[in-house]
Amino acid sequence: MKYELAVKKCRNRRKPFKRISPDKLRETRILSGFSKKEAADMFHVTYRTWHNWESGRVQVPYAAFKLLRILTGYELPGEAWRGFWFAGDALWSPEGKKFTAPDLSYLSLTFAMARQWRADREEKRESGSRQKRSNLVPFVLPKKGGKKISSIG
Repeated sequence: MKYELAVKKCRNRRKPFKRISPDKLRETRILSGFSKKEAADMFHVTYRTWHNWESGRVQVPYAAFKLLRILTGYELPGEAWRGFWFAGDALWSPEGKKFTAPDLSYLSLTFAMARQWRADREEKRESGSRQKRSNLVPFVLPKKGGKKISSIG
């Protein structure tokens, strides 16, 4: 009886290794303002290892390069964050909108208020009750030729 080994195809093959040039690593480190020693300490590798990466003696691990870009604010992890970046103390969107820490802290409050408003509106719709008219006066622009309100000076 002849035995044959069945070769099992692996569905989860590793993605091709992305080569990073030593010049690209050096440029990213310099732009982030780190010395070789500081970068090596941040990555928990020896100065010699970092020097070998930048000199081209040893191939730069893609994960190290990617992590350097994330830690220095040049890139955020994940496909959903593509185009976002950090500059100084702000997060910038792909459209060029600046978000500071206080902006983002109020953002969660805004979302919570919107969820509550939506839930209240759906509840009223399901109960069949008509919405009460608001007692708030809408803002109306003055007609042309009307009196202008002068500022107290």
